[in-house]
Amino acid sequence: MKRILAMLLAALGLLKIAPAAFADEKFGGSAWLAYWDADSALREVEELPDAFESLICFEAYFDLDGNWILPPESKQLLEEMKALDAPVYLSLVNDVQQEDGSFEQKSKDFLVRQLSTPAARSAHIVKIMQLIRSQGVKGLEIDYENIKKDTELWAAFAAFIDQLYQILSHNGVSLRVVMECGAPEYAEFPEGPTYSCMCYNLYGYHSGPGPKADIAFLKELGESWKAVPGEVHMAFATGGFLWEGKTVERAFTELEAQEWLDQQNMKPERDGDSGALKAVVFGDKKYTVWYADGETLEIWRDTLRSMGYTHFDLFRLGGNRIESLTAFLGAR
Repeated sequence: MKRILAMLLAALGLLKIAPAAFADEKFGGSAWLAYWDADSALREVEELPDAFESLICFEAYFDLDGNWILPPESKQLLEEMKALDAPVYLSLVNDVQQEDGSFEQKSKDFLVRQLSTPAARSAHIVKIMQLIRSQGVKGLEIDYENIKKDTELWAAFAAFIDQLYQILSHNGVSLRVVMECGAPEYAEFPEGPTYSCMCYNLYGYHSGPGPKADIAFLKELGESWKAVPGEVHMAFATGGFLWEGKTVERAFTELEAQEWLDQQNMKPERDGDSGALKAVVFGDKKYTVWYADGETLEIWRDTLRSMGYTHFDLFRLGGNRIESLTAFLGAR
């Protein structure tokens, strides 16, 4: 009777957090490894051999002329990842290095220049194929962001993905595409690539304190992303942020958040709407911490598993408790 009542309440949306049991269902977990924290990320993979269905090397980017740049740290990380027992993807992002060495991150202007016409898209793909061949890459990830509500640019992006997928497939290279969570509202996407939804940034640098995701946000994404064809991954973000008032003072990994709270002699509480951990610290100023641990990731994962999703990504490895990764990966 209690189980029946719980199911009814969950169906009515009256249970804020209801991780489901999926004992007979298999699911896959993938993760990003960032070049600026490569050693920590690789150690976490080694602690969990054969646990990940795929791994993503983050990142390669571009110069002002649209030529790709693979920093030495990324190249070294990519070579080390090739020895691991999982398919490896190289992530290509629309960050653009300026002449003075600084970066324009998530450059929309770059995307407009590279994608807006068939000729521009073809030229861009030629350069991408040069990267693929020079590094012997068997998997490519496209992580082009900051399109937001620009429907014309979304249409150009979808055409680019379709053309790129056909060429990569012909060359035996797998393609996965990371997209902003609102993408299905603005374009239709071709079948073939693996798509990954960014199930985060609900709160962050653009807002006051809060979790990177909550249950209502995830359920909304779960519904809207049913329109995306093929294999769809739902991506979660590890760690969190420290706010001073309404301004982010710094980003935290899970381990950094725990260390900071220990120094303040504070224990976090679990938020009922998101499953994330939070704490408010009053000192010379008011500080607020929000971050995800293993239970948070498990809650987020099972929220979307209950909607039929079976593939989940994690940004990122490095700075996590192994127990948290084990919780995220579940039976794998």
